[in-house]
Amino acid sequence: ELYQKAADLGSSPGINSLGHCYQNGIGTDIDNKKAFELYQKAADLGNSSAQYNLAFMYEYGKGIVKNIDKAIYWYKKSAEQGLQVAQDKLEKLINGK
Repeated sequence: ELYQKAADLGSSPGINSLGHCYQNGIGTDIDNKKAFELYQKAADLGNSSAQYNLAFMYEYGKGIVKNIDKAIYWYKKSAEQGLQVAQDKLEKLINGK
């Protein structure tokens, strides 16, 4: 409920957290499509965690069609902001390490 209020106010961390709730069924039914939409919104606002989560959904085809190129794009956006886990994922996808 609080994440929903934060999302309604346009808070990118709140939008990302609400997406996490939908993706994992926390306080709601699992809805990967809704999670994807929320991650996309927060990612477009520049939230590095949402960019990572969006990339993950593209990498594994959660809520959308799998698309490695888009996964790399969003991991790169997140990595550029210093998110280490995104940097690691990006290296693994690009270099196979």
